Amino acid sequence: MVNQTQEELLSSNKKSWDQVAPKFFGRTALPMYGPFAPTEDDLNLFGDVSRLKVLEIGCGSGHSLAYMASRGAAELWGLDLSDTQITAARGLLADHEPSLNLFQGPMETNPGLPQAYLFLAGSIRCTTGSSMRTRLLS
Repeated sequence: MVNQTQEELLSSNKKSWDQVAPKFFGRTALPMYGPFAPTEDDLNLFGDVSRLKVLEIGCGSGHSLAYMASRGAAELWGLDLSDTQITAARGLLADHEPSLNLFQGPMETNPGLPQAYLFLAGSIRCTTGSSMRTRLLS
């Protein structure tokens, strides 16, 4: 096994996601959790999001944020490592300006998100196995 620094791992991961991002456009986004799982419409895990400020960590192409907007979220915030994904999300969510705030960067560092401002933060998949998972759960 090759020992890589966190910076090298993030760089490699970003390069990979920038390359494969188009293949994941809109795949497995809310309200879907997976092929055999109940949907968010069935489970209502996020509850009433109307008028809330929503952050999705690992927002990808923005489809889950679009779902949150359709349920009345007041502001949409997204963070993704991939420039390609953020570009796709900006295109998909263009109608939601000026309540749209997207950031490109790793989830392990704050790219400029305001502290004590967001009311609902979530990540459908990207925190599994990540050092960020510990921060989210603490």
